[in-house]
Amino acid sequence: MGMRELAKKTLRRLELQRIGEEQFVSDINRDYTGEQKKILLCYLDYQCTVRELRQNFGHTNRQEMMQIIKVCIEKDWCIDICGCNDRNAIEYIRADYYDFILGFGDVFRYAREHNPKALSILYMTENPYDISYARETERIAYFKERTGRNFTLERTGVYYQKDDEKKADAVLCLGDERYFPAGKRVFRIWPSALKNPVFSLDFSQKKRTNFLIYGTDGFVHKGNDILVEIFGRHPEWTLYLCGARGEEKAKEAGYRLPSNVHAVGFVDTMSEQFNEIVKKCYYLLLPSCSEAPSTAVLTGMRHGMLPVVSRGIGLDGLAEYCVYFEDYHVERVEDLLRQLAEEGTEEKILQQRSRNVMEYADAHYRLKDYTESFRRAINAFVDM
Repeated sequence: MGMRELAKKTLRRLELQRIGEEQFVSDINRDYTGEQKKILLCYLDYQCTVRELRQNFGHTNRQEMMQIIKVCIEKDWCIDICGCNDRNAIEYIRADYYDFILGFGDVFRYAREHNPKALSILYMTENPYDISYARETERIAYFKERTGRNFTLERTGVYYQKDDEKKADAVLCLGDERYFPAGKRVFRIWPSALKNPVFSLDFSQKKRTNFLIYGTDGFVHKGNDILVEIFGRHPEWTLYLCGARGEEKAKEAGYRLPSNVHAVGFVDTMSEQFNEIVKKCYYLLLPSCSEAPSTAVLTGMRHGMLPVVSRGIGLDGLAEYCVYFEDYHVERVEDLLRQLAEEGTEEKILQQRSRNVMEYADAHYRLKDYTESFRRAINAFVDM
């Protein structure tokens, strides 16, 4: 690992672990009248999660974290909670204390090593390290080939390290099971998706030449660099770039956004701003190199958006509802977008597809669906 990459990775971890923000929370649901199984959750910091849920939050994992706790309480387990990469939490983790360890990151690895008898369940919210590393490295090489500029790994290695999935006793994955070792105890569940409570499907303003990106973290990783280049050559198309610091992230990659790419910043799914943008767009774009799967895509689907996504990012089984980028190279991506924008299907067919996507997503990606799937997974692992 080069010094620049190491420095960037260290800074990202410091950003994730600002002093005083993360705290080890112990003994949730503790019953002093009897014996209980003990579980350590190495995922999201509890107090940060609660604080964000009281404000505007941009990711479904905040709600899902609370449902994980709910299921553990239903099992009558005593629960300890810490942020996945909160190194300060290590001093509170006892050796040979836990019956179960669920999560990922630095703390998960430490807790598993010091509690060898515990059932360690890796909570896999992205593809395994080897898959992510190979694909992100490939995209960075392609970025340099086109631009002559260097770029560093943004996503790979922050939460998962090489062979994490091999060392854990079991894997609870949100993505594709085929990437895990044969014989490994693997249970797949789908994450949830947000739904704006006052949203209604409206086609009066939609144009097939309007497209949406919903998330900018990992600019090259997600293929946003490729899209910015393409839209710069097509001023007749419009791209809405939704995500915190979208324009800044583009500049960090060396791009000046063309006038038809609108960096609108963070957009709360529950806001009227979100509804207004969705009313204009048929397609949500994600030519990412590695995901498992994107909750932004699932949220878009719950609002009738048609996903145009890469293969191998956890959505391959949704061919009835997705359009796929079969190749990430600029020319091939441009060909597909041109087909959608200029040579597309009849309007009434697009509208029916939009309704079908929303109905399917509304039936499968609610928080209650995630909760029930998580409950089944935990019961399956415990009963093995």
